[in-house]
Amino acid sequence: MKFTFNPKKTAQAAAILLQRSGGDMDNFLFIKMLYLADRKAIEKWEEPITGDTAASMECGPVLRNVYDLTKGDCPGGRPHWEPFIGDADEPTNRVVLRSNPGVDELSKAEIAILETMHDHFRDYTWKQMCHYCHALPEYEDVGRGSQPIPTKTILKAVGRTDAEVADAARRHWEISVADALLTNW
Repeated sequence: MKFTFNPKKTAQAAAILLQRSGGDMDNFLFIKMLYLADRKAIEKWEEPITGDTAASMECGPVLRNVYDLTKGDCPGGRPHWEPFIGDADEPTNRVVLRSNPGVDELSKAEIAILETMHDHFRDYTWKQMCHYCHALPEYEDVGRGSQPIPTKTILKAVGRTDAEVADAARRHWEISVADALLTNW
């Protein structure tokens, strides 16, 4: 199950977290909260908010494009990110909201997940968040490297059976085929 990264929607999701933090927050917590919001969406709907690809890294799971965007990378996502979200500041490791990208790409339920993640984890320290993320069943210790986390692995980690994961993969494939047919119609 592979989803399409939506940089506009991702910037809007990021802005929700930053707004709830008064306009800036620690980059590490920011990245982890976005991952955890996508994880919760996968648990509820079998689909992430951002469409980003998850990966295990030294300090726990991240969303690959979000991680790159906060470092000034991910050229395809920059036009939707840069006007609204600042890169992580090297001396302070803070991410800043530059302006409001709106919420037209987000559903009320997705906004609620983002708000819940922020409210739950906002007071975590770096160390607490690291321990929390290392304890997630889908996390794999890869040292200083990076390893993709398939959506199927996340579904299993949140309690789906093999049959439910197979059904989710089939539904995702059917939707992808229908989208492709309609796009080419």
